[in-house]
Amino acid sequence: MSPPRTNSPVFPLSQRIAAKRPGDAAALAAAFAQYAARDTTFSYTTGSEAGAFCIEASTIKELSARLTHITSAVGCPVETGKVEVRSCWTPARLAEAEHRLGTTDGGTGDFAVVRLRIVPRRPGEGNLFESEFAGPPEIDAFNAAVARGVAHASAEGVDGQGPIIDMRVVFIDGAFHSKRSTPESFEQAAIAALQIACRSASLRRLEPLMEVEILAERDLVLPVVNDLAQRGGKELRRRLAPKGVVIAVELPLRTLLTYEADLAALSQGRARILGEPQLVRWTDAPRL
Repeated sequence: MSPPRTNSPVFPLSQRIAAKRPGDAAALAAAFAQYAARDTTFSYTTGSEAGAFCIEASTIKELSARLTHITSAVGCPVETGKVEVRSCWTPARLAEAEHRLGTTDGGTGDFAVVRLRIVPRRPGEGNLFESEFAGPPEIDAFNAAVARGVAHASAEGVDGQGPIIDMRVVFIDGAFHSKRSTPESFEQAAIAALQIACRSASLRRLEPLMEVEILAERDLVLPVVNDLAQRGGKELRRRLAPKGVVIAVELPLRTLLTYEADLAALSQGRARILGEPQLVRWTDAPRL
């Protein structure tokens, strides 16, 4: 797969799919590649084992549709994991870090020095990369490589724990060797520097919040709203509808995965979710 964009969208849901038989790994990989070629919004990651992948999506309906498409197209038995809610991270404070590859004193191998500063941004502003490293024309290639490294490290997170969002990354200083520096070495140094800086920035864990509309009969509005509050939900607004009241709420995605069945039990089938819940923002995850 190509390197992630500097500010790639973050999908809150994922689900593992893998070939049951080792010999089918190539067929499953081909099905993923063909789907991605037809649909530029399709996002997935490759697992550490051959024939293992994770499909990513914004909503439960979208995830289910993509899983169905892959399983019907591949033509071989697969196994799927449970739906997972991803966590994101964001820096709590400004931090700087430097990483060096090689030395300039008669050494061999690649040489690169990258110093990065990370600055927290407001929720929803996304990631931004800037460079203050200027000089000869060959530095343009090193700047581009650092941007790729930052994008890769932002998407993977520290120790692979999840994407890092809403931060500004500045390439503030560096050093190169006229013969031993390559774009690849600067990309590698940028990945290491960003991870070191993030460890110093006290990353905060975030979870996705979804906006959900619930249609309930009038006598059920208060029980439904109280139940939602106990689940970490927050009422946004209400409006009258021909068959009751529509309640719009923000609800943590982890809660939403099982909420539809719980709502049916609470209301004895007289309340239901309308449409497809949508991601509205990422917020600080509650302490466990």
